[in-house]
Amino acid sequence: MKKIIIILSILPVLLLPLITSSYSGGDHNSRTPSGAPAGHTGSPGDGKNCTVCHGGTATPVSGILSSDVPATGYIAGETYNFTVTLTGTGRKGFQASPQNVEGTLLGSLTAGTGSQLVGFNNKYITHSAAQNTATASWTYQWTAPAIPGTGDVTMYIAGVISQPNVRLSSLLLKENYSIGISDTPDFITGIYPNPGRDVLFIEINLPGNNVVKADIFTLSGQHTGITATENPGYGTNTIKINHSLQSGTYECTKRINRNKNAFHLNY
Repeated sequence: MKKIIIILSILPVLLLPLITSSYSGGDHNSRTPSGAPAGHTGSPGDGKNCTVCHGGTATPVSGILSSDVPATGYIAGETYNFTVTLTGTGRKGFQASPQNVEGTLLGSLTAGTGSQLVGFNNKYITHSAAQNTATASWTYQWTAPAIPGTGDVTMYIAGVISQPNVRLSSLLLKENYSIGISDTPDFITGIYPNPGRDVLFIEINLPGNNVVKADIFTLSGQHTGITATENPGYGTNTIKINHSLQSGTYECTKRINRNKNAFHLNY
């Protein structure tokens, strides 16, 4: 009986170093090899970053986050690709989130290669496995807010290269939202984006239920073959038109009062 008691007493002592090593991430001491806990991007809304666990002082940097959001800005409801790149010696990980200055989540995230979603409403994207290569990269997607007029969004990111090397950065995502119509007739309140490409939003404000037919013409009066017919309800509504028009200036009319609005497509 005494031998059995001795063996049982030794087991916790033997297991403890193994548990500690697994949590710390092994020889490179990465405390969260399978993903960072939510709320550590260094954004004004989060108020903290990876130094909470990794120690040291966070260093502001640029170039660790890139995207295919065009220079003209994001379009409501469209999806864009993001890539995180960290270079250096030791295990690497990250956490990012699209927020306003108050910390509100704007748009939605989709995990990609080597990444996962964490936090309430999947507010954060982080690594699913820390990488120990000289240059580590992860990909994910962001879908812009569906309603036009949200405004600028900032993608905040914190990255860790070994420990305690914490890097902070952010990417400002401007919205391509400019009404810019040549006149403002009854019901039509905006054409967005203007200038734009590929997709067109027509904002209307109706006094009642109406069938609205929108047509796009060239300046010479030729119909482009693009027509949208909808039956929106009372109040403010948005009609979405996907198109493949060439760069230029066009006019949009609607059946309610046939007023024309100019908009521009830049490529």
